[in-house]
Amino acid sequence: MSGTKKEKMKKIIVFLIFIFTSFNLSAQAYSTSHYLYKFSPLAEIIVRNLGLEDKNANGVIDKGANEGYEGFIEKYGTGDTLEKKEKSIDSGFYANYVIYGAGNSRLEENEIVNYYYLNIRFKYPEETAIIDKEIKTYVYANNLPLVWLDDEKGTVMKAVTKVLGEGWNEKQVTEDEAVNLLYKALQEINIRGRQGLPSKNNGYYTLPEFTNKKYGYCLELAQFGFWFFSELKINSIFAWMDLTKSLRHEVIKLGSGKIVDYFNTSKNYNVPKDNWYVHNPMQVLSVFCSINERQSDRNVLNAETMLEQNVINDKYNIDNIVLLLHYHRRANNNETVIEIGEFFLQNSDIDKILNKKHYASSLVKEQIKVFLIYLLGSYHWINNRTGNDMIVSLLKKYYPNDNDVKDWIKAYN
Repeated sequence: MSGTKKEKMKKIIVFLIFIFTSFNLSAQAYSTSHYLYKFSPLAEIIVRNLGLEDKNANGVIDKGANEGYEGFIEKYGTGDTLEKKEKSIDSGFYANYVIYGAGNSRLEENEIVNYYYLNIRFKYPEETAIIDKEIKTYVYANNLPLVWLDDEKGTVMKAVTKVLGEGWNEKQVTEDEAVNLLYKALQEINIRGRQGLPSKNNGYYTLPEFTNKKYGYCLELAQFGFWFFSELKINSIFAWMDLTKSLRHEVIKLGSGKIVDYFNTSKNYNVPKDNWYVHNPMQVLSVFCSINERQSDRNVLNAETMLEQNVINDKYNIDNIVLLLHYHRRANNNETVIEIGEFFLQNSDIDKILNKKHYASSLVKEQIKVFLIYLLGSYHWINNRTGNDMIVSLLKKYYPNDNDVKDWIKAYN
């Protein structure tokens, strides 16, 4: 391949490169099955305490596999018939701007976790108490960033109690009353908005940092809101939407579907409440670590571990997959690249992803292209002709007129 063509390809993946300058790129390959085909540690706490068990170790709960699927649907599903109860839980989840896994008789991690936070938490006090305690214990014990949790000194609780008074979280209030209390707390703490890109502004604050510094981005506001509603035993979850090509916005979605947007940024965009993409705490942890580990003066997780953690907590996200593939291709871990890539291909509908129109369509199309080229290279270097031909076919199908793609096919053919 000519130097000019190589430079073009470098431009395609330039948004990846700056993250990896400090990596120790060892050639040690390892199996990724321990996180691709298992629930993440935090999600596993939820899954286990809701009576589910992944006995066949494929990373999902299957119907008819004696893994608790049927009992879970019967006990926790909403609706007056078994069919409606099943549909309410097996309704899919958003990833890469499309719905995954709806009505497939399998419960994926995001389906279970999303459903827990919106429909089970606090409505079943016994399960909630155990799950919340175990999650908090795990986060503290493993020194994970406190994205939606207070620290052990109670920094956030003290700040809110100072303005709302003792016992504010012991009252039984409606959603509307809870929203009013949230706004009062934010106003009296004097929270202000941050400007600029988080990746170029020292990353996101943890929840205690946000409370102390008294200003933050919409994601940090949403973290605070999630914690606040949790203290009032109000079901909520994170949600996000691209409002423009350059503006992604994060809010809180309540169990009723109500959207809580303290900065009111989405007001002029008239986003229907059902169009927000649900983003559970494990996925938000992935976003937090991805942005913050790029900061030279922070040490949330070491860089190599961060890439794995991102996939562990959000393994259907093309951003996370491409970043991890980029690392392993540079390290010549071709078997690992193939294992990760095949997982994504088996669990994704590229037709759907590429045909969905949204503000980030062009970026997603580039990510899929880079993803396929990484796979092509790895199949080539281990002399896997079947895999090589499969990826060539996909590249020709989705990028028939792309000269960079043609050059890469020629190079790896």
